[in-house]
Amino acid sequence: MSRPARAFVALAVVVALFHHVPAYTGGVGTWLDLLTPFAVAAAAAYGLRDGPRSAVAVGIAALVLYVDGHGIHLAANAIGHEDVGPAENTVEFWDEHWGHAEWHLGWLGMLAALSLADSATPPRPSDRLLFGLGGALLGSAVLTGFTLFTSTVEGQDWWLTLAAAPVFAVWAATRRGAVLAASATAMLLAAALIGIWAAWHGGVPEFSELGWL
Repeated sequence: MSRPARAFVALAVVVALFHHVPAYTGGVGTWLDLLTPFAVAAAAAYGLRDGPRSAVAVGIAALVLYVDGHGIHLAANAIGHEDVGPAENTVEFWDEHWGHAEWHLGWLGMLAALSLADSATPPRPSDRLLFGLGGALLGSAVLTGFTLFTSTVEGQDWWLTLAAAPVFAVWAATRRGAVLAASATAMLLAAALIGIWAAWHGGVPEFSELGWL
């Protein structure tokens, strides 16, 4: 696989682990979540190394959004666990609204940056097996799609995924690239899961609201 494709696989695994595991590890989860931006940044930097300037520029901007949004979410969430009294609405805004939206927008931006970087590399036969994707990329696309679904539903910014899905789908239909195809597959899968979840519950409730977390 190309470097951006390998980075996509790494990013899928890293994000799936760090977006899910902290929720099930109690107080330790907050400390574990401190590692999230470092792991994500390492995967993104690896994929964008020697990439075209457009991909690097998008990647840097996206990574800034991801790290800043994640930091805001983590800090506000930790503060929210205390008795903050009249500041409760402020904490909720920075955690549940701004932090989540900025964090996940940066994540989508990194997928776009890796797609741009991969589109600039020569095509490889190993990248075009099942549905135009190699086995590792296809599995990573499914993992990314599931994580997009769980993260944006719990973050209540699922509308970002619904907005991004058609953009990536049209982009993948008009431009070549294994990472782009994998990103589009992930978006469409996540959008489908969000639709199923909404039909099931008559809305898009957080998993924590239903006692799943």
